[in-house]
Amino acid sequence: MWVRETVDRKNRRQKPVPAVPDCSLFTVLLRRLILKIGFHLSISNGFDQTLKHAKSLRCETVQIFLKNPRSWEKKKWKDEDISAFQRLQREMAVFGHLSYLPNLAKIDENERNLHGFVHEVKLCRDLGLDRLVVHLGSRADKTKGITAIARGINYVLERYDIKQFLENSSGQGASIGKDNEEITMVYEKIDRKENIFICIDTAHLFEAGHNIKIKKVWNVFIDDLEERLGKGKIGLFHLNDSRTLSGSHVDRHWHIGKGEIGINFFRFLVNNKRFAHLEGVMETPKMGNMDKENMRTMRSLLSPLMSRSLA
Repeated sequence: MWVRETVDRKNRRQKPVPAVPDCSLFTVLLRRLILKIGFHLSISNGFDQTLKHAKSLRCETVQIFLKNPRSWEKKKWKDEDISAFQRLQREMAVFGHLSYLPNLAKIDENERNLHGFVHEVKLCRDLGLDRLVVHLGSRADKTKGITAIARGINYVLERYDIKQFLENSSGQGASIGKDNEEITMVYEKIDRKENIFICIDTAHLFEAGHNIKIKKVWNVFIDDLEERLGKGKIGLFHLNDSRTLSGSHVDRHWHIGKGEIGINFFRFLVNNKRFAHLEGVMETPKMGNMDKENMRTMRSLLSPLMSRSLA
């Protein structure tokens, strides 16, 4: 508490009254009390443009693909790319995201899956980026799939010091990671567990059958995950509403508060001090001006004091 001394002239004694805090320090201290929010953004026009876009949206974190997410073609950074990325990373936390094509659950069936994974890890290393979100992949034979995922992650972690954020799935098709049991089965087979964290996608969780609109369902899921993996293993949130119903197993992200999850869940999450040290990335559809609208919606959910301090 900030205090200044004043004198009660009638009683001739000092008494403390609240002082007006330094606004910038006050904001920084308050900001530590809630989730840091941002978007998945394109790097197609260079990292300086990504930074400019992030600032225009008032992002506090960003997530990026390292390369064209729908192509196997390899990429190489130029010196100016690395310098520009460093400027971005000085401003906010950055998370890489593995592209769509590498399927870690089938690295034993097609060598391109492992080679593509390793290539993107190298792209992270060359930038100085040490955080990569990965989908666990899909395979009808879940036992073989889980073994393959762990083998691929172990291969990478034997060679590169990078934090891996394992993302839960919606359970669509043969995707792996729809519940804590499948996530745990992968986690238990990984050797360097200190480098492994979980990325919780709210839309995927809801679509997989966890009706997180009910607070008890959310708390049970989180408590069970922490009991299995230990506290401190939740490392990132993907903040997405869902266009499909709970249990649909259909992966369709939607705009915050306009989908089937609804606004109340996100109000609870962004103000929950349990996750105040973490970041949350929106992967909502890129439609017109909806990024700005989604950020406005998210900021409107903050406690009144927090909202004013960030105006």
